[in-house]
Amino acid sequence: MNTFFCSMFAFLSLASCTGADAIKGNEYTLIEPKYSTEVTLGFDKKQDLYHGAVLNRYFGNYAINKKGVIEFKNSASTKMAGSPEDMKSEDEYFKGFGGTMNFKTEDDKLILTNKDGKQFIYKKTQNAEK
Repeated sequence: MNTFFCSMFAFLSLASCTGADAIKGNEYTLIEPKYSTEVTLGFDKKQDLYHGAVLNRYFGNYAINKKGVIEFKNSASTKMAGSPEDMKSEDEYFKGFGGTMNFKTEDDKLILTNKDGKQFIYKKTQNAEK
């Protein structure tokens, strides 16, 4: 009987790691792949909105379509110029980020995987307020 409860607890703990509650209100910094400028990604605590920055700030809506799948929608960004290297990094980031992506959280990391299998690994820099 004890094994059953331990198994259920483990299952429920893992299941909660892929829902919207796992990311709402959190801020992340991209750690993999590396770009010439810092890349951030954050999620509003109360609404299904996301925001971040590369060279420019970007933002939009997101929806958790099913367990482990997130869709970034209505994306927009500012359009400031920067160094050629930073502009190239931003272009590379946006070629892989967005649309429908698989996601999961592991400890303090958020892992997004696009349809081509490219992974974006972010480290949590700010926790949601309880």
